[in-house]
Amino acid sequence: MDSILKLQPDNVWFTSDTHFGHENIIRFCNRPFKNAEEMNAELIKRWRETVPGDGIVFHLGDFAHGSSRLWNDILSALPGHKYLILGNHDMKSLRQGYMSKFEHVAQQMTIRVGGQAIVLNHNPFLCYGGSYRDVWQLFGHVHSGPVSHTGLDHPRLKMLFPLQYDVGVDNNDFRPISFAEVKAKIEAQVAAARAAAGIKADVPTPEVRRIVFLDEGAVIGQSELTRLKYAATDIIRLDFTGSTPVKEAIASRVSLLIGNIRYVYIGSRPLDDFRYVPLQPNAPITMKEVEAAIKIL
Repeated sequence: MDSILKLQPDNVWFTSDTHFGHENIIRFCNRPFKNAEEMNAELIKRWRETVPGDGIVFHLGDFAHGSSRLWNDILSALPGHKYLILGNHDMKSLRQGYMSKFEHVAQQMTIRVGGQAIVLNHNPFLCYGGSYRDVWQLFGHVHSGPVSHTGLDHPRLKMLFPLQYDVGVDNNDFRPISFAEVKAKIEAQVAAARAAAGIKADVPTPEVRRIVFLDEGAVIGQSELTRLKYAATDIIRLDFTGSTPVKEAIASRVSLLIGNIRYVYIGSRPLDDFRYVPLQPNAPITMKEVEAAIKIL
């Protein structure tokens, strides 16, 4: 499957980490089931309640633990056209007999749903192509959710982009989640992250977004501030905690934005970047620094 699969948004679902037949996953993730048989039955029931016969489901890995018979029985009970992104447990169970029941099996896929580009992988990525251009990344593996937070990867989830989402069953009422639901969750994540960072709503494309970063305590006069406001889309003050590097503080905010972004930092902390206008500690920002910053923008 060399070309990117393009799909309509009203008939697409995502899920991950069903772990059909895996007794120990109940204990590992605090799943509310007595045994694997009860878990299998409930996961199948909720899948059938959610996905129509012609639905398209992308399963992002760790489908089942068990024999080919288990796989074939489960797959036969689940409606929809199923795509499998291989998880670490699936790699131990590759057999042609049940892999042929999927529309496609891959290590990773990139799809477009109603124009939205989405990278599908079993694991969450720290970096991926398009993360600054409104490309989503959907994943599983980490078993996040209301009661499942015992995994070793759980503390790392705070490092993810707002454009990433865990579609695993532990995080989604033990059923596949629709494209529309994922869209709403990602939009809420982006809005919350932007509000927390003091970033305005997106300016309309194709307008260039120009951002000026200042130290939290930087002193700037009204004339200089007015000039910056005229040239920049956003002026964001960086509240450094501890020894946070400037580049890290900037990157954490730029990662929340999409589109054509240009930025400059005016401040007294060192930054190994051409988008930097140095300022002496405790010195006010002069029109000279303002004009230098605007030239970079």
